[in-house]
Amino acid sequence: MIDHRPPERYESVPQRVVDGVRAAAWGGVVLPRTRISDYLAFPVVEIDTQVWEERVAGGRGPELDRSTLGIWESWTTDMGAPPPRPAVSIIGFVSTTHKPADALNALDSLAGYGAGLWLTSGAHGPTAWTLSEFDLAEVCVVREQTGDFDVLVEGRRGPVTTARRMASLRHKEELLFGWALTTGYSPANAGSTTPMH
Repeated sequence: MIDHRPPERYESVPQRVVDGVRAAAWGGVVLPRTRISDYLAFPVVEIDTQVWEERVAGGRGPELDRSTLGIWESWTTDMGAPPPRPAVSIIGFVSTTHKPADALNALDSLAGYGAGLWLTSGAHGPTAWTLSEFDLAEVCVVREQTGDFDVLVEGRRGPVTTARRMASLRHKEELLFGWALTTGYSPANAGSTTPMH
């Protein structure tokens, strides 16, 4: 579940998170941190500007009814006009927690929806053992040190290979569509990794 109720003032995306995502060569837009399936992370999404604008103009905001999404995801051409396409697709999630075990747990739990990236900093980098755990889980590790960003583990692109497109993924996409709307996203910045204002 994604909690997309706006706090009084939502947290903007720190520039270091955007720079870490760029260092990992991810595209997309970094949204403000939110709770996703009980884990705090910065979602990174790709925006389909045409679908976004069509849905907003037509009053077709996020669809959160799981039974409706189940029908949408099993739609066939003989069922008539297709349902709206997703306005956002998930690239991955960024964890900035200090504890590697917490980051790995969160990003591994979200692996069915997208890639994972742990952004770490500090005088001492992760141990070889920690890096091997992230490598085994195919989670990207980027270390920030005095404004420089080094990719320590490449990680995988996209969700785990065994993931299938299901209503649960569409539900996360629709929730993140709502989160982007709630936090003031504008499709004008959809082309590249961009901080929210």
